[in-house]
Amino acid sequence: MSTSRKVTDTEGRTWACRQDDSSHNTVVAAAPAPGQDVTVMCTTPSVSIPLRITVGWQWMTMSDNGLARIVADAAPQPARQ
Repeated sequence: MSTSRKVTDTEGRTWACRQDDSSHNTVVAAAPAPGQDVTVMCTTPSVSIPLRITVGWQWMTMSDNGLARIVADAAPQPARQ
């Protein structure tokens, strides 16, 4: 089972998101337990620090727009010129 996906937010930034299992010391990402939230790490070239968000265990099946909205809400806003 793949535990990564890409979404594009309303600012046009493409985010690569993957389940963050680093806190569990696992080599292979395991499927989350039903009902248990998971941590997802998302990156994009225009934001230097990876973004960690907590989402529901079925994050892989949520709509691209829904995930992109959660990521964009947690991300620093791009500088306006």
